[in-house]
Amino acid sequence: MAPLPLIAAIAAIVPTFTTPESSFVLSVQRAQSYQFTQLTCEPAGGLHPRAEEVCLALSGVDGRLEGLSTGDAMCTLEYAPVKVRASGTWRGESRTFEAEFPNSCVMQAQTGPVFDF
Repeated sequence: MAPLPLIAAIAAIVPTFTTPESSFVLSVQRAQSYQFTQLTCEPAGGLHPRAEEVCLALSGVDGRLEGLSTGDAMCTLEYAPVKVRASGTWRGESRTFEAEFPNSCVMQAQTGPVFDF
């Protein structure tokens, strides 16, 4: 049995891992194609290629994706449905978002950089 001081010394040098209070699993479905990524905020990170920009956008709407909008967009009337989903937490509070858009342009106009991966 290891002496207690040795265990305390080992525990002191092992890094502590904490789960970020703001993290999401994001998915995009186009026809039969699926894309997934993981996003963490505070600090920005995860696998999302635009994590810092997305976290900044989410900060402005308290992590509520339904509040995002980039304003007016000039989108075609092309019908190529895109389904998106976000599930996770924002500053410790559970958040879920699901939506279907007629095409990628409309999706990006309504959700900004969140599903642009």
